[in-house]
Amino acid sequence: ALSINNIVRDISQFQFVKVIGKGTFGKVILAKSKEDGELYALKCVKKDYIIKTKNLENLRNEKHLLEKVNHPFIIKLHFTFQNKEKIFFAFAYCNGGELFFHLSKNRRFIENYVKLYAAEIYLALIYLHEKNIIYRDLK
Repeated sequence: ALSINNIVRDISQFQFVKVIGKGTFGKVILAKSKEDGELYALKCVKKDYIIKTKNLENLRNEKHLLEKVNHPFIIKLHFTFQNKEKIFFAFAYCNGGELFFHLSKNRRFIENYVKLYAAEIYLALIYLHEKNIIYRDLK
């Protein structure tokens, strides 16, 4: 296990609730901390995939950038840890799902929803740009 902020984290400290996302990188799992009952969205990335696709530097950059940002419209990275096979990113769990899921389900949004989501994205991008961060994988 990896020690961050003097806390050793291990996958056995979490109860898996369900898979909430899948991608080429791995899975995102809704996990509940056995210690305090807190819910996290655990992004689980297979190390062999990272090595095979030569994405180690990208993953490191993602981790370092997410540790620096703190904004209400950017998902909070709480901590990271790893085991022999995987690297785990523990994000705040935001119930409701991805914007793309809702758009594909509803086919279109009413104007007030569009204004709200556009404003949130705009404010998050302004924040990132003020920190000289250009993010290419907007979610």
